[in-house]
Amino acid sequence: MSFDARHPNAPTPAADFAHTSPHLAVARLRPDLLHKVGETFAVALSRLQARLAPAASGQLEPAVLQSVLAEVVRLERLGVQVQEVAHVLAGEGGWATERVDVAAALRQARAMAADKAALSNVALGGPEGACEAEVNPAVLGQLLQLGMEYALHLGERVTLSCGVEGEPPCPRLGFAMQRASADWGADVDELPWLLFSALARVSGWLPRRQIVGQQLLLSLTLGLPAEAAVRSAALLPTTPVAVGRRVLLVDPQETSRVLAQSLLHEAGMQVDATGSVEQAWAGFNSSLHPQPPDVLLIGLATDEAPCVALVDALRARQPRLRVVELVDDDSAFAFSVPGSDNPARVGRHTLHRTLVSAISQELDAV
Repeated sequence: MSFDARHPNAPTPAADFAHTSPHLAVARLRPDLLHKVGETFAVALSRLQARLAPAASGQLEPAVLQSVLAEVVRLERLGVQVQEVAHVLAGEGGWATERVDVAAALRQARAMAADKAALSNVALGGPEGACEAEVNPAVLGQLLQLGMEYALHLGERVTLSCGVEGEPPCPRLGFAMQRASADWGADVDELPWLLFSALARVSGWLPRRQIVGQQLLLSLTLGLPAEAAVRSAALLPTTPVAVGRRVLLVDPQETSRVLAQSLLHEAGMQVDATGSVEQAWAGFNSSLHPQPPDVLLIGLATDEAPCVALVDALRARQPRLRVVELVDDDSAFAFSVPGSDNPARVGRHTLHRTLVSAISQELDAV
């Protein structure tokens, strides 16, 4: 059921990918995912080299040797996971789906992680009951493995959940990580999240990550096939977090700008839309808009000088400003990184499905 990096030419069992599901699409490999994979291995190997340096002049301490071997095992497992995810993202073969009790799958993942959790002094709990969904079991297993490892690395207590939400109703599973310290920024490893979100998106599922107090919540909504997807924000429940909040929309592409403005208005938000940074500055300096926005939704690269200046000026008036980038990437959907200046990202071609949720989740994470 897995792709072994030690035997890269071995075929994947056909049972995992026997039939093609009509709502799946090949995902584009995001540059930040490639960057993070390279960075993770380069940093880890550099540390290993430093630990092994004393061995050139003498015997290596047993404790050091044990830590080196443990790190090698971790990197090997990570390499296999990256190749498994890449295999799915490439769309090789089809995906066989079946009715699965997701809650039972979560309990099984919890049982398999019990020994590792005990060694790390992490308390595990949940979920109860049953929650069925039509999924590919192999892909669900990969997602649960990634989510569980992420949770064990970050949390002192991890609570698993599974239920149904939305209209039409969709199954939703979650990992709630809790610990004494509420400072998550330095500890949040981006690679597991990037792998988790990339694998979820190509499945047509919605990944979320947010911080609420001393909890970091990782969740996955198992979406419906494309023909049953919600096509208008008018069909979505209005999110209390977003109602009445102000959004400054800066997008030079008229089609996506008009659509985004309409979707956000339908969700109950106040939107000031412009086509350029210059127009945004004019509105910012105008007495017609005395209140700073809660969210900057921008269709330009936020690391360019004019955008950086605009973001800095807005943050001076609204320290809790959230920044969401509109990008030309069909599979783009990522929330801002806790404790960093990286913006959230939403693809222009998926605005109907993702924009309102992205804005609401960003505001909820403030």
